[in-house]
Amino acid sequence: MAVGGTRWVGYYGIVLFGIVSLLADIVYEGGRSVVPEFLRFLGASAAVVGLVTGLGELVGYALRFPSGFLADHSGRYWFFLVLGYAFILFIPALALTEGWGLAALFVFAERIGKALRAPSRDAAISLVAKDVGIGRAFGIHELLDQVGAVLGPILVSAAIFFSMSNFHFAFLILVVPAVAALLVLYVAYIKLRGYVNVEARSLTVAASLRKLDKRFWTYNLVAALSVVGFLHYSLIAYRAGGAIDPWIVPLLFAAAMGIDALIAVALGFAYDRFKLKIFWLILLVSALPAIFAVKGNAVMLSIAILMYGVGMGAQESIYRSVVADLSPLEMRATAYGVFNTIYGLAWFIGGFTMGFMYDLGEGIGPWLVASFCVVCQLTAALFLALLLRSLKS
Repeated sequence: MAVGGTRWVGYYGIVLFGIVSLLADIVYEGGRSVVPEFLRFLGASAAVVGLVTGLGELVGYALRFPSGFLADHSGRYWFFLVLGYAFILFIPALALTEGWGLAALFVFAERIGKALRAPSRDAAISLVAKDVGIGRAFGIHELLDQVGAVLGPILVSAAIFFSMSNFHFAFLILVVPAVAALLVLYVAYIKLRGYVNVEARSLTVAASLRKLDKRFWTYNLVAALSVVGFLHYSLIAYRAGGAIDPWIVPLLFAAAMGIDALIAVALGFAYDRFKLKIFWLILLVSALPAIFAVKGNAVMLSIAILMYGVGMGAQESIYRSVVADLSPLEMRATAYGVFNTIYGLAWFIGGFTMGFMYDLGEGIGPWLVASFCVVCQLTAALFLALLLRSLKS
């Protein structure tokens, strides 16, 4: 089993995987920015749009445990990486659809691809970055990933503008970054396959889960509570609809994604020095979007969107780093699958709960949401203290 390597190999691998994610995010985030409007254009109702996008995200997270387990069980990380990234071609394939049913199927397919590749990708990064530092590895990866998240919507927006609102053309041009992502992934396979090579493990699901100790499960509880109490961008944008001009909201989102990238790198480096102690800061910033969104004016809601970027940057770098430190090497993809499944469920539960609270009215809803988020972060802090104590013993 060839694992690790020189620091040069580590940085080389991180950048290669980062470029793959950058190109894939141009496709995915570019497509996601207009999929709801495209489905409406094809005749889908608001309920259908909500079901397709919400259920797609839930499926994309829920399937990560079985895909991670199968990757560890078979030792075929590269198979799941290639297959998962190949599914991004379903986004440019939306250019071929004329009905919302087939378009919805393609959207679901892309999310399944995300579930297939994510655990193996994170495990692969943790392997090649062994001599670099897990925190900085995921921080740099998130930086490159978020560059794609910013460029994708801008590219699609420009395509729609210059093609006079031709959605099919906008999706079609995304085939270029999609194919480029697969080509860079092939280069990564040629250069790094000796460093991402884990022996197959003939363990049952139950036996695999038993290899993940109490500290891992406590960490999952801490992360889940924090995510449940983290206000979603979609809910902030919903509240901003009557206070901020519509064309400004996407720009704020792009700015938030830029902040996400910078925060991810900074906290990634900090994690390698302070380890789980940095999580105290994450719990603090995770409460801020809901607090700033209490007042429904343009300034406070704009700050809330930017704080969302800070929180996402912390989550995307530190959350994955901790999983690598608290899971055995041979169970790494399984651990990421478990974590991402719990993360997705927490995201779904938190969003539904806070959306229900906002529907109670402007007088009480925002205050309930802010209180709910603060309580979730404080509860997470309690279990974090227990986790830190167990790590010392």
